[in-house]
Amino acid sequence: MKKISIKEKLSVSPKELLFGEPRIEMSGNECLVDGMQSIIEYSDTKITVSLGSQQITFLGDGLRINSFTGEGAVVEGNIISMEFSQ
Repeated sequence: MKKISIKEKLSVSPKELLFGEPRIEMSGNECLVDGMQSIIEYSDTKITVSLGSQQITFLGDGLRINSFTGEGAVVEGNIISMEFSQ
């Protein structure tokens, strides 16, 4: 096994550390969810998505998924709260 010096550890970029991990980014009335695996529940007041070992539930009004790909989705609407669960 190769030992890694402190200098080598610091040279790792944040992108390399987070590769493959779920990511959430809020902007205005949108929330980008990367790393999403499936939609569990969908209505205009509640959207629950699976991130594998975790789930995120968005609560609010006029909620919708504007964009959906194999890597993630964009949840839009009046997001009042988000709940995280295992």
